[in-house]
Amino acid sequence: MTTKTKILSLLAAVCVVLSLFFWPEKEPDAYSSATIEAAEEVSRAETEMLAPDERLYGSKGEVRLQSLYNEKPVCLFFWAFWSDDSLKNLAVMEEMYQQYGQDISFVAVPVGPDAEKSAEYCRKEGYEIPVYKGEGQLFRDYSISDVPQIIFIVRGGQMSRPYDGLVTRRQIEYALAQIQ
Repeated sequence: MTTKTKILSLLAAVCVVLSLFFWPEKEPDAYSSATIEAAEEVSRAETEMLAPDERLYGSKGEVRLQSLYNEKPVCLFFWAFWSDDSLKNLAVMEEMYQQYGQDISFVAVPVGPDAEKSAEYCRKEGYEIPVYKGEGQLFRDYSISDVPQIIFIVRGGQMSRPYDGLVTRRQIEYALAQIQ
């Protein structure tokens, strides 16, 4: 064997030994459900938005929104009686209120200059869901630009993303299960 062949053979042997020595171990499955759930939890914590504390005015007087969501989760529903989607959502919200009203605070807030007509509509239809009047700052703080809109607030004040437009009973039940 020539010197050149010996050196190349030695280098090849060193490369094989180093490759075996530094061969990566089997990495944990980055796509396992436990890993994904942990990442989602971190993501939720990093993007947490706390609900603003606002005054609401109902038939029993003034209520602070913070006092509601400090006691139990809140389903905040912005609507108007002239919107067909709002009326459809209102009927579903009434059903949810009847079913979950003991464990979750439901707050229906009519939007617009005809808020009194909206509250009257609820009374006429026999709805029992609590209707509160809000001020302009409430609508700005919650970025209400269209109706219907539903925001879920967990106990302590963390808000969900808003649900815009027509939602199904199943979507609301899923969201309510998430905040309980």
